[in-house]
Order: sequence, then structure tokens, then C-alpha cells
Amino acid sequence: MSTSNGAPPPHKQLWIFGEGPAMRITKDGLGGLFFAAIGLAALLISWSYPIGSALSMGPGYFPRVVSVLMLALGLLLYLRSVREKQPEATIEVDWRPLIIITAAIAGFAYLIQFGTIVAVAFLVVVAWFADPRRKRKTLPALLLAGIIIPILIFNYGLNLPIKIWGF
Repeated sequence: MSTSNGAPPPHKQLWIFGEGPAMRITKDGLGGLFFAAIGLAALLISWSYPIGSALSMGPGYFPRVVSVLMLALGLLLYLRSVREKQPEATIEVDWRPLIIITAAIAGFAYLIQFGTIVAVAFLVVVAWFADPRRKRKTLPALLLAGIIIPILIFNYGLNLPIKIWGF
């Protein structure tokens, strides 16, 4: 099949709403899909928990309400981004900070067994490298605040039995 001038017809791509040109997704649309995915995952995870009633809430009541709200918010945000006529915009992801912050959080999750001081110090130092405009003189203040504030909140304020030092 070809057009009247002999050229092949333009390629059509499928999208959620049927045939048409490929849809460019905006930051709001991407954020909406992210919220909807997290809301749906939380809803599926909390589905087996007993919800109880509004007067006598079970362990699944709050997670289910929050996950439904997140799912609805995500869908509304995505649909709003689809309806708006926006100029073509590309989303550029700066991968270096994303990878460094993800590694810092994963390291924190592993190192928490060695105590708050070790885990938070690792988190702060590794995450500090994600900022391209970092300054050496800010690191000690960030370390001090990052270690003292969680200890004051969780160990003394909330009296949670979290190890301060793992040894």
C-alpha cells in the first residue's frame, strides 16, 4: 500500500487510546504513572489484610485507603497531562545522582544492622557525592546533623530500640 505520490504510508504506533502517532509523555504524565503504579502495587499487597470498619479499623484499612488515593491521584495526574496541549518536551534524566542516591539507600538498608551511626554516616557521605555543586566544608555539618537528629528522634523521642552503635 502506498500514497498517491508513491511513498509508503506513515507508520502508526499503538498507544493506550488506540492508533495514532506516538504520544510524548510529560513530566506530569510520567509522575502520574509512577504514582498509579505504586498505588496499585500497595493495593494488591494490602488486599489480603482484614480492613474492619471505619469505627474498628483493621490492619488493612489505612494501607488500602492510602493506596486507592495514590492510584486515583496518579491516574488523574496522567489523564490531565494527556489532555493538555503542550509543546514537545523531552525528559532528561541525570543518571549519576539517581544511581548514587539509590546506592546510598541500599547501603543504608544493609548497614543499619551495624547501628545508626554507621548507616547514616554511609548514607550522608555517599549521597553527598550526588550533588555536583558539593562543598567540602558542608560535609561535616551534614554528617553531624544526619547522625544526631535520627538518634534524638528515634532513640530518645520515640524510645525505639534502635542500635546507635552496632558493636
